[in-house]
Amino acid sequence: MSREVILDALARFGAALDRLEAASLRHQEGERLRMNLESELALMRADRQALAERLDAAVARTREVEDQATMLDQRIARAVASIRDVLDGGV
Repeated sequence: MSREVILDALARFGAALDRLEAASLRHQEGERLRMNLESELALMRADRQALAERLDAAVARTREVEDQATMLDQRIARAVASIRDVLDGGV
């Protein structure tokens, strides 16, 4: 083999190694980004779960308050009716 053929082969081999190294770096960067995205997604899922639990608790509390308001409204209506009866002279 001539010196030029060997030098050409070495140059092509060096270029191939450079491309392989670049591809490896891109792959590592892609993996790092993927891991970051997976971490962000896990955090968002945890946040979503916590928000869903808080929303469920708030909805339950709202229902309780509405039920109590309905009960109070009925008690007030009965009290008003009793007072009217007293004022009207009937008991």
